[in-house]
Amino acid sequence: MDIRELSRYGFQESVIHILEERGIQKLNPVQEAALKTKFLENNANLVVASPTASGKTLITELAALNMIQQGKKVAYTCPLRALASEHYDTFKKYKKTGINIALSIGDYDSSDPWLSKYDLVLTTNEKLDSLFRHRSKFIPNIGLLVIDEVHLLDTNRGPTLETIITRFKQLFPQVQIVALSATIPNAEELADWLDAELVHKNWRPTKLVQGVYCQPILETDEGTREIESSLKTPVAQLCNDTLSRGGEALVFVNTRRSAEAEAERLKPVTSKHCDAKKLEKLSENILNSLETPTRQCRRLADCVKNGVAFHHAGLVQKQRKLIEDAFRKETIKVISATPTLAMGINTPADTVIIRDVTRYTSRGLVHINVGEYQQLAGRAGRPNYGKDGLAIILARDEGQRYDYMDRYVHGEPEQIKSKMGFEPVLRTQLLASIALHFTPSQEKLDEFLMHSFYAHTYGEIDSLRHQIRRILQELDEMGFIEIGDELMATELGKRVTELYLDPFSAHTLLSGVEREMEELGWLYLITSTEELKPYLHVKVKEESKMWNSANSLEKELGIDTVNLDYSEYDFLEKFKSSLLLRDWINEKTDETILEEYGIAPGILRTRISNAEWISYAGEELCKIVGVSGSGFRKMRRRLKYGVKAELLPLIGLRGIGRIRARKLFQASIKKTSDLEKVPLEDLSRILGLKTAVSIKKQLGQEVSTEVLKEMPSGSSSQTTMSAFS
Repeated sequence: MDIRELSRYGFQESVIHILEERGIQKLNPVQEAALKTKFLENNANLVVASPTASGKTLITELAALNMIQQGKKVAYTCPLRALASEHYDTFKKYKKTGINIALSIGDYDSSDPWLSKYDLVLTTNEKLDSLFRHRSKFIPNIGLLVIDEVHLLDTNRGPTLETIITRFKQLFPQVQIVALSATIPNAEELADWLDAELVHKNWRPTKLVQGVYCQPILETDEGTREIESSLKTPVAQLCNDTLSRGGEALVFVNTRRSAEAEAERLKPVTSKHCDAKKLEKLSENILNSLETPTRQCRRLADCVKNGVAFHHAGLVQKQRKLIEDAFRKETIKVISATPTLAMGINTPADTVIIRDVTRYTSRGLVHINVGEYQQLAGRAGRPNYGKDGLAIILARDEGQRYDYMDRYVHGEPEQIKSKMGFEPVLRTQLLASIALHFTPSQEKLDEFLMHSFYAHTYGEIDSLRHQIRRILQELDEMGFIEIGDELMATELGKRVTELYLDPFSAHTLLSGVEREMEELGWLYLITSTEELKPYLHVKVKEESKMWNSANSLEKELGIDTVNLDYSEYDFLEKFKSSLLLRDWINEKTDETILEEYGIAPGILRTRISNAEWISYAGEELCKIVGVSGSGFRKMRRRLKYGVKAELLPLIGLRGIGRIRARKLFQASIKKTSDLEKVPLEDLSRILGLKTAVSIKKQLGQEVSTEVLKEMPSGSSSQTTMSAFS
């Protein structure tokens, strides 16, 4: 169908023009099949199950524009913040048509009343759940709910998404639901649960050739060929083959360490195929993404200088974005990554090399399932360039080659199943449901559950009902609900729900808040929550040292380390995690923390962010029960900025991070009033002219052009931690 035919559905000329500007001239088979269901005319629910890059997002764009034309709001929910941001960049092109578009992915303790002004809101599953809990005025005005990556119902985060959908089905049955998924065998079952039309196609805009490489032979579903194998490793051989044909490659491995090591090994291969001049500036930006570069930063910058990068959760967001953008622009030729890169982010490549089809789990080393393989393989192919994709699994020997061809290349993906019984999420959702009075009785709770995908899949909820009754008893004992003729949340229970806390975490915080403890004790209490898991691993050879350290710090901890309760079976792991946070708030550098704990900056930022949130939540809970939350409040600010308490009076101004604040303190500038008094010239010598002028302006002190002309120009080379200050 020609794109101009969309005018038949009432779409404005300006909308069609935007699509044409993006190079869209015709609808593809998946998009045409969606229109044939008449989901636009009838506001019918729709499930689209098709491979990566098959045009599913355009279907949601049409659905959203159609609903906005009817005067209703649209919520577009994704599993990842990065994915929500990426879709926001796609949709914001429609702002010129008069549509108001917002991105809401943070602050779980807010109803975000400002969202009522917007037609389309891009968000995450957890944030949308939070808006429900805060009774956001935006929710009842939603006419369309778009669910991206709906097959993630079959993960530990699935119960949150399943609860959201079930709430809409029960409370707002008039809301249209459009759900997107990779190709799954039980797409019909999913569509049946949602009472939706189904588009289930295996079409891709570019062909995907899949195969297994057992050097020197690459066997694909189209035949075999020999790869030039003089290079040392199979990954290097395949990357060289791809780059020699003018392509780019993604290499998927199973650990962060492997991602870095593979990138290092590939430098001699990629350096021959890249533009060194373009990479120089990119390398410098990546190196200086933190206030002080770490060993990881230097290693990454050196790799990038040679046209290859590693990508994993240990990188900070700025580094990940720089790498992804450079790869799309073909400046970086190869990325060696952990599987998180395949979670929907738009980074297509000519060749995908899957080095590892195993993952480390609590059950040891296990093979990935076919669905995950297809998610990785789906990154191959570049529709914008009309290039076919090649996805290759590495095999050690002929036995593996045969196994992988049969299991993955010719295999069928697994059916998705409900994970509603995953207890940490289930107890959180149960409390929320009761607090919101969605399920005021056990009968209403059962009725709610009967609308779930769990009930639809298994046909009954008896086993789940037994689990829920036990959890309700626990919530009652913790003081979050009262069980009588009705299920009622206490004021404390309601606040726990609003704070998006696991009830066990809330109980932990309140149980420990009044014990005598110092700095480390507060950090141990914050660490002891579900949200700070997984705790740091303690090796066997570390245990003796850790116990000695804990015993010597018993007073600071406020814990009798000799007579620990049986529930503190993971004491050492929590203690080590607390020491990590203590080092952070005592101004240890990223490099030092990386060396001492093996925690990379990206993962450290996530831990800090979670700990900061728990500190805020702890203070809020203390208000409800009438005890002092000052310890939480102090920890929150110190965690946010990573400073000792003496620097807190300086740290709030834009441009002053932990390093600049320490420089000022050492110069006897210890609070804002000192900054107001210090002459611009003296401040400039400490921080650099540009920063000094900015600070003076923030303090309401004007800096005349004449003064600036008389001063020597100077600048500070420090990069601030803008993401945390």
